[in-house]
Amino acid sequence: MARRSVVGTSKPYQRRNKRVEVPEIEVSFRGKNFRTLDWGLGGFRLGNFEGKIGKDEEFVVDGIWAGDDEGVLPVRIDCRAVWRNGPVLAAAFIVLSSNDFEILEALMLRRKDFLEKSRMR
Repeated sequence: MARRSVVGTSKPYQRRNKRVEVPEIEVSFRGKNFRTLDWGLGGFRLGNFEGKIGKDEEFVVDGIWAGDDEGVLPVRIDCRAVWRNGPVLAAAFIVLSSNDFEILEALMLRRKDFLEKSRMR
């Protein structure tokens, strides 16, 4: 079952797209892989980012690793850094193609048959 993260109690939960912590995924951009703290159809949050990306800077996620031995799922997702606090980076998806949306949805719902077909493309 997907778990939802709520940090702090001063603000009510206002996220439009729910983020999940499981299944864990890694995203790749700028030649490196990063494990997400949580992610959803609207974006993701990293806890171990040490690169140089500032708020509102755009970048492209070119792969998603689903935590199995099958390898990386190739994607091309335009993203924007929403906020940064030390090694923690929150990013929003700017545009999701229908294929990228289906890959993320399949990961969230753990639809292995769809993911296997996506890897074969």
